[in-house]
Amino acid sequence: MKSYLFTTDTDRGGVMLCEIDDFDTAVEYLCNRFDGVVKIESSEQVWQLPEADKPASDASETESRSDLSAVGTASQAVVSESADLFG
Repeated sequence: MKSYLFTTDTDRGGVMLCEIDDFDTAVEYLCNRFDGVVKIESSEQVWQLPEADKPASDASETESRSDLSAVGTASQAVVSESADLFG
């Protein structure tokens, strides 16, 4: 049994456990089974949808996500500096 981690263009995804041993066959299956698959990983193998094949709206979404990442980083810093609730 092998596991395949996949991500979609909406930053969702999951893990598929199956009897498909061939990575290329698993990529084909996952891309047909789930909408918007952009990345698949298994062990040391990685497949990514080529940039040219990604939807045009991804550029603006990527900028929005990077803005949110900066906010998330700031929030994490504040949390890590706060007092220990269990100590």
